Amino acid sequence: MSRIGRGVVFCILLTVVMAVAGEPLQITLAPKAAVDEEDILLSHIAQIQGGEAGQAETLGRINLGRAPLPGQSLTLFRAQVETRLKQNGIDPAQCRIIDAGPVKVVRNYAGVSDAEIRAAVEAYIQTHAPWKAEQMKLRPIGYNQSHKLPPGKVSLQVVAPKHTDWLGAVPFQVRLLVDGQAVKRTSVSAYIEVWQEVVLAAKPLGHNQPIRREDLELQSMNMAGVPANAIVSLDQVIGRRANRAIAVNSILRADQVDLPPIVRKGDVVQVLAESAQLKITTQAVAQENGGVGQKIQVMNVASKKNVHARIVDAQTVKVDF
Repeated sequence: MSRIGRGVVFCILLTVVMAVAGEPLQITLAPKAAVDEEDILLSHIAQIQGGEAGQAETLGRINLGRAPLPGQSLTLFRAQVETRLKQNGIDPAQCRIIDAGPVKVVRNYAGVSDAEIRAAVEAYIQTHAPWKAEQMKLRPIGYNQSHKLPPGKVSLQVVAPKHTDWLGAVPFQVRLLVDGQAVKRTSVSAYIEVWQEVVLAAKPLGHNQPIRREDLELQSMNMAGVPANAIVSLDQVIGRRANRAIAVNSILRADQVDLPPIVRKGDVVQVLAESAQLKITTQAVAQENGGVGQKIQVMNVASKKNVHARIVDAQTVKVDF
């Protein structure tokens, strides 16, 4: 075989060997990279070429460490990449690593503004508060914090505190969800004003004094500063009596008024005891004053024994049987 022929054969053999061995492994580091996940993989920051079949893909899965928090960044150096290659059984000297300096890695994020959070809380209050819209006034919410979350579909979930009366300062919890999973939570305080008419004493009321319409006035007030048992309707108080002295301009409370007694101490009443099969009546003497529905002590005229009975009307009391 001639020298030229042998040369052609050698070139063909060399091409075949190179094809089998693959091209040299080349790792080109990008100057800047953005990631979505919590870990930084080599494929996120580099273009990998050459090597044996499937080797580039395998190298791309090498974990270089934790990614920064959403919206933040960190710097990776070539030496860190080489260290990770060694830890994964790859000799950096056998690779061609190309870089233009450190790699700046930025974590992608989904943003939630303070305005979005305030709007979510306001909408929740309008929907869930037990007050009528015309009664309620919501003070501006002083929340000024935005949030950076992992990329995905963001939603907000507002939760009211247990046993809230929806008056005054109410602390709400806002859960920030990405793709339906809670990733963060924050507290937002809202001040709810509820204005409603309440009943006030228009003049001083004495102990046991019957209450008339002219003794009262109605005034619209912020319910956050009103006792929980405040009287809000004239019907709740007219015809009753003050069970203690009440100062002028005081907000009337349910515990300050009661029905005037229709049975007084010393009155003779009919005592009724009945069941489905039996009805018994007898006379008794009231030992104390009382109104309809109240239990008082009465003395059985025949037996001279005291029993407790509930007042039905001015002439009748009833005992449990």
